[in-house]
Amino acid sequence: MHTINGDVWCEIIREVDRAESLHPNWPADVVHATAIVAEESGEAVRSALNHVYEGADIEEVKKEIVQTAATCIRLLSNM
Repeated sequence: MHTINGDVWCEIIREVDRAESLHPNWPADVVHATAIVAEESGEAVRSALNHVYEGADIEEVKKEIVQTAATCIRLLSNM
């Protein structure tokens, strides 16, 4: 089993807290909630493409991945 670095978990949990503060209302239905996850994932893909093809900072990719993970946690927590 792979162990995840504690700093990674802390970043994700901070992002969950931030997102819940900014957007306290989570969709009641799984389709809309999952669409939010897909949107965040799309932003992560876009940032990765920008990094690879335009030289954008890798930190932007990390930020988007953390936001995607946090959104996944919110989805799971609200099911």
